[in-house]
Amino acid sequence: MSLPALPASLTPPAPFPIVITQSMTSEFVAPGVRRATYRLQTSNGPLVINVVAVDPHEPSTHVRAVLAHDRLVSSGETVGAMARRTHAIAGINADYFDIGNTNQPLNLVVRDGALLRSPSKRVVLDVRVDRSVHFENVALSGALRFGMSMLPLTTINEWPPQGGVGFMSEAYGLAKAAPGVRIAQLVPVDVAHSPFHPTGAFRIVSFDDATRAHTVHGYELAFGPAALALGALPAIGDTVTVDLATTPTLDDVTDAVGGGPMLVSRGVVVDDPNSPAPEERDRRFPVSGAATLADGALLLLCVDGRSPLSVGLTRPEFAALARGFDAASAMAFDSGGSAELVARVLGDAQPSVLGKPSDGEERAVADGLFIYNDAPVGPAVRLVVRPESIVAMAGARVAVRAAIVDAAGHALGPAHLAGGDVVRVGATSSQMTLHSGMLGTNVGVDVVDALARLDLASETRHPEPGATIVLHASGFDARGRVVTIGPSLHVRGARGEIDVSQPYQLGNHDERLEARAGGARTTLEVRVGRHSEPLRLFDPAMATAWSFASAPTGIAGALAFANDPPELQLPYDFTRDQRAAYARAVPGFTFPGEPLAFAIEVEGDESGVGLRATFVNSLGETRALTLAKSVDWRGWQRRAIALPDDLTAPVRLTSLYIVNALGPHPVHMAGTIAFRNPLVTVAGRP
Repeated sequence: MSLPALPASLTPPAPFPIVITQSMTSEFVAPGVRRATYRLQTSNGPLVINVVAVDPHEPSTHVRAVLAHDRLVSSGETVGAMARRTHAIAGINADYFDIGNTNQPLNLVVRDGALLRSPSKRVVLDVRVDRSVHFENVALSGALRFGMSMLPLTTINEWPPQGGVGFMSEAYGLAKAAPGVRIAQLVPVDVAHSPFHPTGAFRIVSFDDATRAHTVHGYELAFGPAALALGALPAIGDTVTVDLATTPTLDDVTDAVGGGPMLVSRGVVVDDPNSPAPEERDRRFPVSGAATLADGALLLLCVDGRSPLSVGLTRPEFAALARGFDAASAMAFDSGGSAELVARVLGDAQPSVLGKPSDGEERAVADGLFIYNDAPVGPAVRLVVRPESIVAMAGARVAVRAAIVDAAGHALGPAHLAGGDVVRVGATSSQMTLHSGMLGTNVGVDVVDALARLDLASETRHPEPGATIVLHASGFDARGRVVTIGPSLHVRGARGEIDVSQPYQLGNHDERLEARAGGARTTLEVRVGRHSEPLRLFDPAMATAWSFASAPTGIAGALAFANDPPELQLPYDFTRDQRAAYARAVPGFTFPGEPLAFAIEVEGDESGVGLRATFVNSLGETRALTLAKSVDWRGWQRRAIALPDDLTAPVRLTSLYIVNALGPHPVHMAGTIAFRNPLVTVAGRP
């Protein structure tokens, strides 16, 4: 059994922020698999970094790709759910995806040797038959041959087909209606044809138009307008041959997932020309990715972000972190709210989330890279106690739980400790030996006299008046370790001392709570309920802050304003090349407080155009939200949208805009949409 080595401390090169203090905990997961958590205090703020290290050559350990619900098009699935469903011991989110629509990954997918989706220009991670892991860019070429004819085959499971012919398999899922597309249903000529594989000889059994949504069953060929214009199609009963080639070849690849950008190649940090969203290169995010070391070990990396406990990293900083692990190669995966790493904690039967997803909960994603171990269950060899070491203030009572595991890390069930499941912390540091039957383990108790930081938080983000909330106080020492506080914690509110071990009932207005322990103090502003505030966005004095823009750029247009009440009038002309018309505000209008929702009155024209608004959060990240998928009304109507949690305050409104399509059919009309009476709903009742 081999376990990849992980450094006891991190010293990543610039531009990684200067590390001031740090702590690291590491634990066995399964043969060839180890996990670790690093807590850093840096010049940019705190960081929580979780790592799963894998020896791909360990015979009982396997690395595989997983699709959400085993389909490219789905409702999405969380990393945790995919891990539990497929009995993985660890896993990480992978590719960027068509979020909120089809949720399909946007790059190559190979699963169990079958090519399920054609590649994009972005980097992919692939696992080969010899178990080695590689990062590379993949290109696809293909042809459909029948009789003396040939048509280019350009995509695998991309819908609707672009350019040439598209090959579709059951792995795709639900295909939307696509007028102008012809579908040929196929059956393999070879009855032993490998499932999902797109190459080989097939017979056409039927043709149909894609005028209705349908779920792909078996195999299909999709002929879009470009392919139909190239020449005659094969006929029902014809045998067609699908030839495919990739550069580099995927013949020895068992599994692959996409992502990007490439961060490190041959031990050198690189600037990937195919980087997704290059404008976000220097923004600090929760980030996830993968790296390989010189000895072939695979690292799955996830850094928490958008949190007071972990500020996240920019892409160059993430690349520097990979080099801090001495990575020979590294790439990023989809990050932000999608960044998530799960692993089995020793003693648990199922994997759990390492760190905290920035959405506050797991986000449903398109696919992931997962680790499996098929070592057989063996006899009990170890008693595992949680927490494995205790860092606490004197007098604290620390609840512990125990489990029994075998040599491969399989959980064999809970254990009952002699002396009970609560450890009472004394005045000095010590080493304790805990027993359950014939098994025992040592637990270190480190007594901390002073806290470097104290945090107070509520489980409920936006409580209503009179609601009951649960408070949590978290202490941290100078090394960034979490400290159990105990009786030295004191929390006060407007009505006196608060016992955080009991639910706390709020009043009808905002409350300011103060906590102190170990020489540290902190406050928590509890925003109770919500209220609405009018926004004076279209007053005459604001007219110069707005400007007209279009997509594509350069199309002429002008905004108009009216008074009593103030309104903004945005013209559009989709009869030619224009696809979108914008009313833009630079640098934007900052909302008061912690905004929860935005509402505005819209004068509709029954045109069917789509309406959206863009917002920028405290980190400079832009979110486009839909006010109306289709303006199917005439006259004034109020439209309201909830603002997602990742729009952290202060929030700015930067544009209102009209698009020619948020559905399957673009609008070819010209007109004007007017806006008035904008409101923001803000947390709290002062």
